[in-house]
This record gives sequence, structure tokens and C-alpha cells, in this order.
Amino acid sequence: MTNLHRIELLHCEENSPYLAQLDQLFQSEWSDFRLCDAYTKDANLPPVLVAVMNDVVMGGLAYSRFKEPHRSGEVIWINAVFVSAEYRGKGLASRLINAGVSQTLASSQDYLYAYTNVPALYQSLGWSEVVIECAPDHKVMGISLKSRLPE
Repeated sequence: MTNLHRIELLHCEENSPYLAQLDQLFQSEWSDFRLCDAYTKDANLPPVLVAVMNDVVMGGLAYSRFKEPHRSGEVIWINAVFVSAEYRGKGLASRLINAGVSQTLASSQDYLYAYTNVPALYQSLGWSEVVIECAPDHKVMGISLKSRLPE
């Protein structure tokens, strides 16, 4: 059994050796996904989060910029969360999402969003559904960043 306490969540900078491994994991789920598409020089996104144990990437989280629902202007969204099949069901995706929320607290936006086919996971972490048209079996979820700032 895998000891999840030995899994490190690392902030990956653009020269990290883990980025290529994570890109491959994301592409195993979303064939047209490329980290470089979102992480352009002027995107101003938080670093990619990667879950690593013994130098093996088990999952990760990446961001993108996209239009904010019901407003004008682009904001940071969680673009991809993925955990390798053998590590699922152990809370790793929740750790990644919570770390992603923490990572974006310093941004100037009020909410963080995610477009997902597993809205129950986000709801269990305090996110709410954003009422907006989506593809079947998908929801836009949002969480307030302002209510989480320290007093």
C-alpha cells in the first residue's frame, strides 16, 4: 500500500524535470492537452503543482486563464487535475485541489473556477456550482478566495 504521507506536492518551474512526465499524464486523459499552451510567457499563472514520490510523478494540477463566468475579463482557472489510476481514491486529488486554492489566494481575483466532470469532488471541498451552460456531464465549479484570506 502506498503511504500518501511520502508524496510531496511540488511547485514546478518551467525547467523542472517533472513537467514532461506530468504533461504525458495529462495527455493520457486529454490527448490535445499541452502545458505549454496555457503556460505562455505572459500568462502570469501560479506554478504547476506536481505530486511526486520517489522521483515518480503520480499526478498534478495545472492552471489556465479563461473568461470569468457572468463577467468580463479573464481569471485563473484550475485547468487540469489528474491522478494516476493506481493512486486514485486516496485523497490525492483533494490535496492537489486544496493546494491549488491556497496557491491562488494571493491573486487579485475573488473566485477560483474549475470545469469538471467530477463536481462532487469539488463540492466535498467547499466549492459551489456556477450556473452556466456546460457540456453534458460537466459543471463549472467556483470557490471564494476572499473568504479564505487570513484576518
